[in-house]
Amino acid sequence: MKFLKVEDFRSIRGPAGVSLDAPAVLIHGPNGTGKTSLLSSIELALTGSVPSLARLDRDYMAYLPHKLAKNGLGRVSIQAEGVGSKTEASLEINGQAIVGSALLDGDQSRFYLERCYLAQVTLGRLLEIYEHQDNRDTASPLTRFVKEMLGLDALDSLIDGLHAAGDVRRFRESAPHFWAARADAPMLERGVDEATEIEQACRDEMIKTENDLRELLGPQFVADGPIDIEALRAVVKSDIEERETKLADLARIRRDLAAAKAQLLEASTSEEEGERIAAEQVSSATRDAFARWRSVAGQQLEVLLRSIQKKFTDVVSVDVSPATAHAKALAIVSSALSRAQTALTNDDEIIRSLSGAQVSVQQGQGRLKLIDEQLADAGGANRALAEALATISSHIENEICPVCSRNFAEISEEQLASHVSEEVARLVAVAGRVEALVRDRATTAAAVVATQRQEADLFARRLPNDRRDAILLELADLTEWMNALDSLADAASNGGRLWEEAKQAAERLSVLRSRISSISGLRAELVSYGQRLSLQPFPADVPLEEIVDEILTQVQYRSAQEAKSGDQGDRALRLLDKLEVNQRELDNATIDLATAFEDERRTTALRQESERRIAVAKGLLAQAQAVRADEARRVFNKELNAVWRDLFIRLAPDEAFVPAFALPSIPGRAVEAVLETHYRSGGKGGNPRAMLSAGNLNTAALTLFLGLHLSVSPALPWLVLDDPVQSMDDVHIAQFAALLRTLKQHGRQIIIAVHDRQLFDYLTLELSPTYNGDRLITIELGRDSDGMTTAPWSLMSFRPDRAIAA
Repeated sequence: MKFLKVEDFRSIRGPAGVSLDAPAVLIHGPNGTGKTSLLSSIELALTGSVPSLARLDRDYMAYLPHKLAKNGLGRVSIQAEGVGSKTEASLEINGQAIVGSALLDGDQSRFYLERCYLAQVTLGRLLEIYEHQDNRDTASPLTRFVKEMLGLDALDSLIDGLHAAGDVRRFRESAPHFWAARADAPMLERGVDEATEIEQACRDEMIKTENDLRELLGPQFVADGPIDIEALRAVVKSDIEERETKLADLARIRRDLAAAKAQLLEASTSEEEGERIAAEQVSSATRDAFARWRSVAGQQLEVLLRSIQKKFTDVVSVDVSPATAHAKALAIVSSALSRAQTALTNDDEIIRSLSGAQVSVQQGQGRLKLIDEQLADAGGANRALAEALATISSHIENEICPVCSRNFAEISEEQLASHVSEEVARLVAVAGRVEALVRDRATTAAAVVATQRQEADLFARRLPNDRRDAILLELADLTEWMNALDSLADAASNGGRLWEEAKQAAERLSVLRSRISSISGLRAELVSYGQRLSLQPFPADVPLEEIVDEILTQVQYRSAQEAKSGDQGDRALRLLDKLEVNQRELDNATIDLATAFEDERRTTALRQESERRIAVAKGLLAQAQAVRADEARRVFNKELNAVWRDLFIRLAPDEAFVPAFALPSIPGRAVEAVLETHYRSGGKGGNPRAMLSAGNLNTAALTLFLGLHLSVSPALPWLVLDDPVQSMDDVHIAQFAALLRTLKQHGRQIIIAVHDRQLFDYLTLELSPTYNGDRLITIELGRDSDGMTTAPWSLMSFRPDRAIAA
């Protein structure tokens, strides 16, 4: 180091510049004048930070600028050689940040802080090492010193943070959820299996209920696909209500029929009952005879009448009366046949008249054409021109034309008067012929027009072709129907007779029945019941007992069917209720399954992620422990113990015990350096605190630091010591001064700050230059009357001792 400039830094107020360009630099000043601040400024300029203060106060940066500094800024700059291409560094401190780059790089800064600079706080920590009773404790001062010196705090913090990863049982308190996830895993898996079984059971039960429902109601009620419970329940209820209504109607009909049956039983005991029964037998016989006729001849007549009804809807059925129906159909067909024949006859007459009119029109038009040709040949001749020429002829006196004044003699030898007279005669003759032709043409044209009007009238009256064709086809059908009706005339007459006999028998029976007042309206009522039950109409002669029995049988059958359907509907409602419960249970089971599966999946994922992180943490822990052990073994090696032993014996030659380090290997624990003592003659001694005196404890601490500096290759040839000889007696101070002088001679630059004046003077004497090129710089720190720091420095160079030389 060559030169240092400090301004408003810590306790140094104002600018101060001191030279460091000497193998030994002694700094003296009373307490509070800035010795430690000056050494801290060197630490800051070289490394870019002040770790010796950072260990004591995390917010130390706020106190680096002097309280009265201008703009709150402190400045430090240093010049040095032999540390690389950079020879100067300047930094500025504003209380919140340090601006500028340090002189040393990272490795050099670490070497300086570990093995070149012994701050007072570090020396105090070394003294604590010997005062602590249990050096095997990981929190002992020795351990803390080693960590601070080697920068193992961050590594130990990492190891402490990863300590729990070594054994999962350590997670019980710090990570209770991991333990819960680990402990709950089998339970969650069982929960998923149980939820799956429950969900499948609910689904099977629901499918079974749906199948029962489909089988019970059939596809007309339940289509394929999901069942809409509410819609189907409404349909089933509506069907049940409809069937209950039908059952009520059937019950009422059954009661009425029972009453009617009782009524008939009572009526059968009257005197007219026998006559009624006989009339019913006659009616039945005549009805059967009519039915047999209808099955043969009546069927042919019925087929013919239905065919005619397609054309003439007013044709009646044989049910009215076969004879009447035949007669009416015959009259209708005959009338239609006559109309058709008349229409065809009239149309034929019109066609013939139309043909004659067309011939007359053609002849008249030919005559008109001939007259027009004759009139064209007589063009230009007319009576008016002849009269005009006659009037002019009275004014002709010579050959000069009275109209154009030209001389007619120039063009003709005939006289002009003769020529005009001949022309007048010719024009009069031609005009007479033209007038006859005109009259003939007018007469002919009028006749042609009249004929054309007749032609148009006939043409309008003529039947269209499609209509004429239809009439011809209709005429054929009518003719065939007339023939068929004629052939069935006798059958119709026979049928009419049978129909009339059946009618009379039925009327006779009706009359007899009407005489039985108690059952007079019973048939109509029974017929009404039959219609309500959609039964075939009962013939009028069917006994009432048979009708009652038939209807009653139908009522009982239908009541049984409706009751059966009602039971089916009730069962369907119960199945729908069950299906609704099944659906609700399935929904709940599905939700429970999804919840259980999600819990199991989330817990498994978290547990697997946790186990992965534990594995990573274990690997990182093992690597950090290995790095830490290697770092401890790298520093506290046999060479360090050897150098320490030599230095301690040199400074304390009368001490029987020598301090030393040991690195015991304890399984499961980090490699920690422990302190022990050895007999100088060999053999292990007790704890240094018990074996060494107070002065030798300080000597042991100082020599430990010097041993750390000397046991490795000197990357930086600097030793900066802040008041290192406190609590030393004069012998130890003398030995220490001799050691410094030796180190200076071996290329180390020594910078020492002391507060004791006598010690400063003694060291000035001991470290004074002893050979040519050797120098000593002394710096006297103080303050002026304004409190500004003063730092005058003096340079001592080698001067031969004249007295000895003489």
